[in-house]
Amino acid sequence: MSDAYAINIVKPVTITDSMLTYSNIAEDDYPEWVGGSPATTYAEGDRVIKTSTHKVYESLQNSNTNKDPETEPLWWIEVGATNRWRVFDSSNLSQTVNDGGSPITISYTLEPGEAIGCVALLNITGGTSVSITMTDPTYGVVYTADDTIGGLPSFPEWWDWFFGARSGLTQYVKTDLPTYPAAEIEITLTGDTSLAVGVILVGKNANFSLGMKYGARVGIQDYSRKETNDFGDPVFVERAFAKRANFDVMLNNTEVDTLQGFLTAIRATPVLWIASNEYNATIIYGFYKNFDILLNYVNHSDCSLEIEGLT
Repeated sequence: MSDAYAINIVKPVTITDSMLTYSNIAEDDYPEWVGGSPATTYAEGDRVIKTSTHKVYESLQNSNTNKDPETEPLWWIEVGATNRWRVFDSSNLSQTVNDGGSPITISYTLEPGEAIGCVALLNITGGTSVSITMTDPTYGVVYTADDTIGGLPSFPEWWDWFFGARSGLTQYVKTDLPTYPAAEIEITLTGDTSLAVGVILVGKNANFSLGMKYGARVGIQDYSRKETNDFGDPVFVERAFAKRANFDVMLNNTEVDTLQGFLTAIRATPVLWIASNEYNATIIYGFYKNFDILLNYVNHSDCSLEIEGLT
């Protein structure tokens, strides 16, 4: 096995309006939809937001008056979450972008109302540092983290340190938050003018197994297409991609029923999979397609997991 680090499965907390106590990202992507009397009339292609749903909608027809975007699918199509709420929309591809200002930051303060063991930021663009502060109303500041994530050399050699290409981390995960159910969690991502982040995830850690076995397979599923034009030239259409992995882990037999029950409960549910603390490639936000538990030893069993990431 690669190490004695148990596989960590983090089920995200669904963030509600009451849990989000602060964000420096405004929710003003487009004008608020206006119905009732007097109502605003929208033309085809006009976009609006509803802060009650935190969604962006686009008008499908002209003379669009008093047609509620939530209940009138012939008049409106849902485009996606508003900029502030894209980090909570369960999509890894859609990103919340910085609104400007100096320093350039994306900041959220959350009160989940339950014990949180993990904070993760995924699909980061242009990030240079991340800070996390957990504050309990009784005990004060109980946890802090402040890490640099930008400008790292691609290879750990002296030439690359001085002359090679540099790139920032695209994901940042902390799994050591202490248990304070009433705590407030402040998360701040700092970066350059391209700063954006796809997912901000908080949740509880569920640890299983004695570690990931060597022989794990990691990769991506690329949804891009190669087409040929009328002259026979190849034309590449770049589309989204998703991470994928196949893990084999060894379990204590006392974990078999618990793991099977847990995996059954989170079927078709996006969660954060952390198979090893040695490789970022084994950290995937997605769902399992299949799992098999082989009861092949007196005290231990093997479990195979096929994980598919979200785009």
